[in-house]
Amino acid sequence: MNNILKLLKLYFCLLKGSEKVPYSPLKIWIETTARCNLSCRLCANKDIAPEEKQDMDMGLFKKIIDEIRQYGPRVNLFHRGEPLLHPQIAEMVKYCRENHLKTSIHTNAVALSKELSEGLIRASLDNISFSFDGYSKNTYEKNRVGAVYENTLENIKDFLKVKEEMGSRKPLSALQIMEFDEDKTRSEMLKQKAAFLSQFKNTGLNKITIRKPHNWGGLIDLKNSSKKKLAGYASCTFPYYSLVIFFDGKITICPQDFFGIFNLGDASKDNLNEIFNCQYLQAIRRKFKNKDIEDLNPCVNCDRIRRKTIAKIPMEYFSAFIKDTLKK
Repeated sequence: MNNILKLLKLYFCLLKGSEKVPYSPLKIWIETTARCNLSCRLCANKDIAPEEKQDMDMGLFKKIIDEIRQYGPRVNLFHRGEPLLHPQIAEMVKYCRENHLKTSIHTNAVALSKELSEGLIRASLDNISFSFDGYSKNTYEKNRVGAVYENTLENIKDFLKVKEEMGSRKPLSALQIMEFDEDKTRSEMLKQKAAFLSQFKNTGLNKITIRKPHNWGGLIDLKNSSKKKLAGYASCTFPYYSLVIFFDGKITICPQDFFGIFNLGDASKDNLNEIFNCQYLQAIRRKFKNKDIEDLNPCVNCDRIRRKTIAKIPMEYFSAFIKDTLKK
């Protein structure tokens, strides 16, 4: 009931275009690491300066969790990097569980081992999604530069076997696929899709999500991406429910702000609940309300605000919003 009330408050504030909101952030992305083991063409991580590719300090992580546990947001333990590369990722999940916080990890699964799988399951990870961008070896390895199709597939299937062997219902395990291959026709892709997904029958996989790639606030140039005029954009939902914390404590608004242009503060010394209603963030909400974002970068170049919506909720997330959030 408390979760539903929070969502209703969020929704009415979004409808009204409220500048100040009467609730705490509902979801927080914590960048456990900015390091990644791949150089994917659909991701801007390869453009991060080498000195910026670091892990979050465990002391900073615990300080953040100790602060946010009182209002119980959902915690995504990933952002720009590959979370499984953090040597203490299972310990981070466990610390969140001990503080009654729900956790999610989104991973390319390249570094996923049996030992790590067991550690994450024992730590009571709530959700894990495997990012696998391609139905064939050629498409996958073209999109996921540095990964080997067969090895990653085996890692995912092994994780599902370990979960079954341990008799655990958690984590909810999802396969997320970005459909992107400019060399394939739609009919070719549908044939490959059917063959690929048939491998996961009776494996214990809970969910399959098919997505279209986005442009990371204009950082990625996608062929055939939306070129709608600025007048066609919708109000962004991120300023109304989320915060993102980089590995060094820097705070921004949403995951699409890949390089932290919106610098809201420092999690090592600032109060996150106060940051969520700071003057800077209120001004950004006001700009969206007044449709005055021409000077708001990266928002003005982001294709996510140009998605089709139902009652101001992006269509691609609407059914998941109803099923996964309200049901829980």
